[in-house]
Order: sequence, then C-alpha cells, then structure tokens
Amino acid sequence: MIQLKKRINLVLGAGLLLLILLGLFIFKNINSHPETVISPEQMPMIKDESINSGTEKNEGKADSSDPIMVDVQGSVKKPGVYEMNNGDRVIDVIKKAGGFLEEAEARSVNQAEKIADEMIIYVAAKGEEIHSLSSNMEKEELLNINSADLSELQTLSGVGPSKTQSIISYREEFGPFKSVDQLLEVRGIGEKTIEEWKDKIKFR
Repeated sequence: MIQLKKRINLVLGAGLLLLILLGLFIFKNINSHPETVISPEQMPMIKDESINSGTEKNEGKADSSDPIMVDVQGSVKKPGVYEMNNGDRVIDVIKKAGGFLEEAEARSVNQAEKIADEMIIYVAAKGEEIHSLSSNMEKEELLNINSADLSELQTLSGVGPSKTQSIISYREEFGPFKSVDQLLEVRGIGEKTIEEWKDKIKFR
C-alpha cells in the first residue's frame, strides 16, 4: 500500500514537472516573437500619405491629358486651328490638317518636334523663303491679333487707325479670328497684307 502511494506521488510529480517545463517553453516562444503594433497616432499619418500620393498622381495625369490648340498655316490642305493632345508632334498636326500640298516644302518644318499650346506651324511652299514658326521661343514675339488693342495693332505694317478699327469691329461682331485667311473678311485687308502679317501674328 505504501509503495503504491509512492508510485502515485512519483507519477504526479513527474507530470507536474512536465507541465512546468511546457509552460516555460511556451512563454519563451511568445516573448521571442513580439507582435508589431501600430499606434493610433501612426495610423492617420499613413492614411494621409496614401491620400496625398494618390492625389498627386491624379493631378499629374490630368495635366498631361489637357488639350492644346495649334494653328497650322501655309501649304497644307486644311489650314486652321486644331485641338491636339499633349505629347503630339508637328507631323500629327499636319496629318490632321489633311497633309502637305504638292507644292509644300516639307523641310520648312521640323516634323518630329513636340507641339505646345498656342503654337503656330507654317509650312512654306517650294521656292519660298523658309520661316519656321514652330519654335516656342519665336511664338512669344508674335502679336495676338485677337487681344491686341488699337496701339498694338498699329505696330503691324500697313495698319492705320481705319484698318485697326475694322479689325476690332470684326472681332466684336463675329468673335476671335481662327486663321490668317479669315482676316481677308475684314474691310481693307487683302492678300498682300496677309503675306506681310503671317509671320508676325498669332491667334491665341
């Protein structure tokens, strides 16, 4: 009877020892792999950065997709003002204007040049003196025929008070000019005047 009690106590003691060792093992593993906890103060910061990043990307995308207006003049089939996309090149505008005429001097423009808003592209005819208006630097020196006042219009060759007033009256009645050819509708302006102005004016 006494031996049986000793065996029971021995088994219970061994079981208790195993439980203690198992508990120590589990406790050690939990402490060696602490969980990563994000504090409440950090969460708004992460959220804000994500929102700002997305907003900047969207704004950049919107800017790059804005349409631009380009004026094509000279030896093309359909001269005029065309709405183009940012990143288009001179050749894209010429195609939209119907392409070159047979007498066009294709070398008068840089067909690979990227276009810019308010740009004027003039395609010269063969034998004509080449004037490249596709440069953005030259564009800044041109007179805006749609916003120029009396004194500014009179800086153009062959323009006096009467012709200046005719231009302004036409703008007030029919709206802004869209091409060089439209200026022929103004009283007192003919082909010779247009030839002198085409390298000196812009429409936007």
